[in-house]
Amino acid sequence: MPEGKASLRIFAVLAEGIAAFRKHRGTLLARSALLMAVPSVVILVWQSSADTRADNPLFFWAYLLIWFGSFAVAGYVGWPLARAALAAASENPHPYLQREDWWVRDGFVRTTATFSFTVAVGMVFLVIPGLMVLMIYTFYPFLIIDRRAKGFTALAASSELTKGNRIPLLLLVLILTVFFVPAGAVLLAPAVANFLPGLMRILVAWALSLPAISVAVVTAATAYQRLTKVR
Repeated sequence: MPEGKASLRIFAVLAEGIAAFRKHRGTLLARSALLMAVPSVVILVWQSSADTRADNPLFFWAYLLIWFGSFAVAGYVGWPLARAALAAASENPHPYLQREDWWVRDGFVRTTATFSFTVAVGMVFLVIPGLMVLMIYTFYPFLIIDRRAKGFTALAASSELTKGNRIPLLLLVLILTVFFVPAGAVLLAPAVANFLPGLMRILVAWALSLPAISVAVVTAATAYQRLTKVR
């Protein structure tokens, strides 16, 4: 069967991803903590600047720059997590844990910034486009790490790799999104805001998001391994 045309069984992939998380949870959670600290800080800046937002019309543009900058920072701190997840999903983890050339990492950072911006815009205006972008390009980190592909080449290769399995992948993305519901509820539910102050609410949401992002990334790495027949 041609590459990218292997049948993806979502519950088998999810089970393997959860098993890989349980086996390597210490490493994955530690790297997830750094990644999820980025949106947590961005949210904290917004919540702690209520007076500034009301009095300073320039704050919106300053906050927009912080928001954009966070995408690049997410690339730097997401790099170790993506490598750890690919190693956890592989029978031979050593190639993915070796030191990479700086240009490979920097390509990952630039691509992550582009990918994150596209997903964020899709989520803000319409949820479905954001989920579709997330599903189609979800394998780009592993293509950069595994094949040392350049940024836009990795995005194109991810799009090609998902062909024939996009419905199962979309269902997998939706299932993994459910794991983030507790963190989202802590941040957004008015009832929670009544008994948790702003900073504490952000910290609790950050802690709840760590296993969710860890399972999501290692499950995506497992799906990548299955579709490329690395396993």
